[in-house]
Amino acid sequence: MRVTRLVVVACLPVAAIGIALARGRKGVESPPPPPVVAPASAVPPAPPAPVAPPLFAGGLPVTIAALPNGLASLSAQGCNACHWAAHDTWSGSAHAKAWSDEIFQAALASAGNSTACVSCHLPLSNQQDKLAAGYIDGDLSRPRLEANPSFDLTLRGEGVTCAACHVRGDTVVGTRASPNAPHPVAVSAELSDPAMCATCHQLSWPEGDRPFYDTYGEWKASAYSKADVSCQDCHMAPTAGATIAGTDGTLPSHALGADPRRAVSALLSLPKAGLVRGQPVVVGLTLQNTGAGHAFPTGNPFKQYRVDVVLLDAANKELAPAFSTVLARTVDPTPPYKTTADTRLAPGAQRTVTHTFTPGVKGIAGRGAIEVRLVRDKQVIVLQRVMVDIT
Repeated sequence: MRVTRLVVVACLPVAAIGIALARGRKGVESPPPPPVVAPASAVPPAPPAPVAPPLFAGGLPVTIAALPNGLASLSAQGCNACHWAAHDTWSGSAHAKAWSDEIFQAALASAGNSTACVSCHLPLSNQQDKLAAGYIDGDLSRPRLEANPSFDLTLRGEGVTCAACHVRGDTVVGTRASPNAPHPVAVSAELSDPAMCATCHQLSWPEGDRPFYDTYGEWKASAYSKADVSCQDCHMAPTAGATIAGTDGTLPSHALGADPRRAVSALLSLPKAGLVRGQPVVVGLTLQNTGAGHAFPTGNPFKQYRVDVVLLDAANKELAPAFSTVLARTVDPTPPYKTTADTRLAPGAQRTVTHTFTPGVKGIAGRGAIEVRLVRDKQVIVLQRVMVDIT
């Protein structure tokens, strides 16, 4: 790269020249001339950063034909050197595991390896070993696949990798200008727009009664949308960190956190303060969606949570069989996956259920507890634990 040096020559007034000459005479002391400062208007403004093209104008998968100057590859490994804070949070996220997740792989197999699923979990065309060249009888579940000569095994293992959102054309895409970056940077307002999330988190199946994925639609209809609380505000909240190029000390987390304990409140009630062994008691449970700007759970209709209410004695052993209720949207097992039931919690909604327990007489008296547990697959989260006296 050729470097042009700009040399500014300041012209001194005649009086100043005289003073400068006089300073060279022996025995003559004169003050130095005042510095010559160029007016502010003479300093050219920094050129505006290039504006990124639409990120998903052509839908998915995205094709990146040229590698931006300064990048060794499209792999997230190369981004790690400078953007380690973003990389480290992303590497443990659902985005990074979008392809390798065992639950997704099982769901994909049951859905017939549909490209509607693959294109969001592998959003770059060169992550896919085969590409759809059309659909048999227009059926999205029956793609006509052809071998992809640009297939990249490493990229496939990265799921929703950095380049899926941050590389377009021959440039890197960010939320702000970075003129000192070692690669070209274009600025995209889409990265901060919830509509970008809809690219993968909103999906309608032809002839379906409701969107198959409706996370964006649920948010759009909620009070969160009306209050301008975006997807990114909750799922990519700023965290402490910096890059080599330097920032204001924070950057959006790429962990895409979704802790159910921040979304659901569990309220318990009893007719009186304690439990008596051998005597039936009605326990009330109110579940509230107090923190999710969409239904809980949202997204994949095959995802569900079981809520268990458990009575525990003073030795932390179960006093009675647990009571369970399910939060889920159930659909037909085959396309177009029409809804058969929906027991989820809409944003701001609540539901109350009751159950009559009969605490076992063999339980240990003393200070026990009622626990509310949220269960999904092998994951168990304690939403609430209230201490109760057992007699």
